[in-house]
Amino acid sequence: MLALKRAPSISIKTVGPFDLGRLARLHQSCFDDPWSRADLAHLLALPGGFGLLARLFERNLSGLDGMRGVGFALCRVVREEGELLSIGVGPTYRRRAIGAALLRESMERCRRAGAVAMFLEVATDNESAQTLYRTFGFNEVGRREGYYLRPDGSRVNAYTMRCDLTRDDLWPLEAG
Repeated sequence: MLALKRAPSISIKTVGPFDLGRLARLHQSCFDDPWSRADLAHLLALPGGFGLLARLFERNLSGLDGMRGVGFALCRVVREEGELLSIGVGPTYRRRAIGAALLRESMERCRRAGAVAMFLEVATDNESAQTLYRTFGFNEVGRREGYYLRPDGSRVNAYTMRCDLTRDDLWPLEAG
């Protein structure tokens, strides 16, 4: 059985219409070619589309407490297939199990919506993301040549990965 440690101050909520600005800023902080607020709104409005926002409880310098959006996941479920379209954690909040918590919740949401498998694409040079995905039961099932365009104009290949959401050893993905 997979185990996951979740930081106690992290909460994950469904993205709502008032979160689009925060989501767009987070996406921009994570990617060189970010999706616009309109792109995000369109994706979330598609049948089966949903977004998750990871929030971290923080006390700021003035002593005020607040929830800060630190990560996101964007998914879609069509019939029996779930797809992780984008996932990211703000640069200053990485390595705190936030990405793992978002992936876990995304997988659970897709399964509850009727998906029996989940797919994603990941750059072949993004080894840390590949390690995370493999930890959660994803395996390479294909390769897309020149899938990602980098700011310098170069292209990077992507692996297509798949996870069988019906595997007994995935559920429940325990928080430890």
